[in-house]
Amino acid sequence: MDQYWREGLHAVSLNELCRRASLSKPALYREFTNEDGLMEAALEHYRQQVIVPLLSIIAAEHPFGPFLEQLVAGMTSQRSVPAGCLFTQMRLDRRRLGPKTMARVQTLEDERLRAFEAWYAQAVETGQANPKFSPAFAARYLDTQLSTVLVQMGAKAPAAQVQAQANLALSVLLP
Repeated sequence: MDQYWREGLHAVSLNELCRRASLSKPALYREFTNEDGLMEAALEHYRQQVIVPLLSIIAAEHPFGPFLEQLVAGMTSQRSVPAGCLFTQMRLDRRRLGPKTMARVQTLEDERLRAFEAWYAQAVETGQANPKFSPAFAARYLDTQLSTVLVQMGAKAPAAQVQAQANLALSVLLP
C-alpha cells in the first residue's frame, strides 16, 4: 500500500516490490494471484486504515461547517503519510487497473457517496447545510471537491492556496 501510495501505481515493478518486501515473486503470486490482486489488497488495506476512520468521523454528529474546514485543513497539512490519496490515484487511473481492483474502487466510491449523502442529509435536517441542494447532488459535489484537494496536494500545490480554494468551493454547501 505504502509503495503504491508514495510512488504511484505503476512506478514500481513487481520485482522491485518483492525485493523491498523480501518476498519471492512466486510467494506474491500464491498470496495475491497477480498484480491486480495485490492492488486490490492494497486498496482494501488503505480503506481500513484511512477511509473507514474518516467515514466513522463524519457519521458522528459534528457541526457540519466547522468539520468541513477541519477536514480540508487536515488534508492540506503536513502529515506523516504521503500527500494525496491512494484511492484517488486509482480512481483517476481506472484504465490501467485490473478487474478486481476496478470493482473494489467502484465499491469504495459507492460507500463514500452513501456516507457523504447521509452526512449532508443530516446536516440539512439540523439546519447546518444548504437545503437548496439534494443530498445526492451534495455528496457528489463533496466527493469532487475533496478529490480535487487530494489531487492538488499529491501534485505538491501550495497547501494554503489549496485550502483557501477548497473552503471557498465548499462554502456553497453551508446555509
